[in-house]
Amino acid sequence: MKNQSKFNNILLTLYLCISIFGCKKFVEIDLPIDSITTASAFETDAKTNSVIRGLYLNMVKTTGYAFGGSMSIGLGVSADELQITTPTNVYQEFYTNSVSSANLNVASYYWGPLYNTIYTANAAIENIPGSLGMSDYGKKQYMAEARFIRAANYFYLVNIFGDVPLVTGTDYRTNAVLPRSSIERVYELIISDLTFAKENLSTNYLGTTRLRANTYAAAALLARVYLYRSEWAKAEALASEVIAGKNTTGVPLYALEPILNNVFLLSSKEVLLQLQQPALNLYTWDGFNFIQSTLPNYQLTDALFNSFGIGDGRKNSWIKTYTSTTGGVTKSYYSPFKYKISSGTGTAKTESLVFLRLGEVYLIRAESRAQQNNLSDAISDLDVIRKRAGLLAPTAAGATQPELIEMIARERYIELFAELGHRWLDLKRSRRADVVLSGKPNWRPEAKLFPIPTTEIENNPFLIQNPGYN
Repeated sequence: MKNQSKFNNILLTLYLCISIFGCKKFVEIDLPIDSITTASAFETDAKTNSVIRGLYLNMVKTTGYAFGGSMSIGLGVSADELQITTPTNVYQEFYTNSVSSANLNVASYYWGPLYNTIYTANAAIENIPGSLGMSDYGKKQYMAEARFIRAANYFYLVNIFGDVPLVTGTDYRTNAVLPRSSIERVYELIISDLTFAKENLSTNYLGTTRLRANTYAAAALLARVYLYRSEWAKAEALASEVIAGKNTTGVPLYALEPILNNVFLLSSKEVLLQLQQPALNLYTWDGFNFIQSTLPNYQLTDALFNSFGIGDGRKNSWIKTYTSTTGGVTKSYYSPFKYKISSGTGTAKTESLVFLRLGEVYLIRAESRAQQNNLSDAISDLDVIRKRAGLLAPTAAGATQPELIEMIARERYIELFAELGHRWLDLKRSRRADVVLSGKPNWRPEAKLFPIPTTEIENNPFLIQNPGYN
């Protein structure tokens, strides 16, 4: 608790400097950044470690706050993955693909939290090199982690909103009037940050858990980035590096968990990186939101539920069934059940939010190989995932390249459901969203991008709204 209190004081100082999410009165202050106080947060390895550790915590600190549920829920209901049970749900506009720019949840669940984390990462990136009290090891480690975290948050920003302001510093006067940068420019920064992180982070994790990024976590996220950019050879090479990953003593780090109920545990060998709730919370926000004592707030769509084949162990292990009887008619509801703990406090944590895992990496490599027409090796990677689920190898021996790519997309739909918005992002990057989601009542092509929050448009004259939201 002492360390957490110390971090809170440091982070409070840094967040007072945030301008991208600020108000008009704020920009009238002559010197909003106390450079001496900010620099003091990075005086030593211990202080800087507190800031970096806090960056990870900040990503999941509050329900609805970016990775505190909104990525899995908001993006899930926007796609064909999840549906809401009651129309009064805060994600109703996301579910009906009718989000307005005035929807405060766009700002408080996505835009604001992502930029808040980026801002503090920028403060670390600016101040670490000039710190006189930090060791060379500390500078290398924490700079790499700060750049990894910045890249991770920009990855979601650019995929949710499209062109976004490229905030790389902490000067409020500059940040307050930044225009939107192209997707290409944002990806250039993401790739630069992740490449730096990969080259400077150790293969080993800090401590006995996987709550801080190592070189393979950076490689896995970079592989995803190259997959999204259709740079297949680079994505395949990085995925292969992760799959074969070993620590500094040569011991393999990763393996698919043979028992499906163990995949999302804190002790999982499949995990590359997890984000942990603050000290006393035993649960993840995804578990908190998805697991209910009566009816679920969010359930699988019929399309997703019916995609699970006969004998698919994921259907039994990762889906929870609820029933309700009204007027003699019983209805079943199926909700995500990857995390098993919905509430509670204590010290014996067993689950943390999985940010990156090996199952995704196998599917990245499978798709990359299929796109390069290496069908046999792509099938081998696909088989690894299906066999773990208790399924026979797919009947893909005679599949054409387009057929195999579609099979891999289907497998991603099933394997990665309700995990930080994979399905929504997959439909957009593959240009299938308009076809797959055309059956939703309010679907329109412009819905593929969320609107820039109205408050941001009003406060920054150089921001231009996404098409369809004016």
